[in-house]
Amino acid sequence: MYMCIHMTSKNISITEDVYNKLMKVKRDNESFSELFLRLLKVQKVNFEKSFGAWKLNEQELKEIWGDILNRSGRKWKKSDIGEFK
Repeated sequence: MYMCIHMTSKNISITEDVYNKLMKVKRDNESFSELFLRLLKVQKVNFEKSFGAWKLNEQELKEIWGDILNRSGRKWKKSDIGEFK
């Protein structure tokens, strides 16, 4: 049995400064795709750990959640984010 898995790729443009910083955190034998996935996973875990850690006033809550709810792309439902004032 022959199975062909074709993965698409995208080219992105980054500055040399960003490239050099990425090279410093990139592991040996790690592709840039693997590096980005690892960094995104770390970002998600850190964000989820800190969620709710700050005591925000009502204005700050409205600014943060208003921005999140109004972003294009993923459509948020109240059940996804819980209640806020």
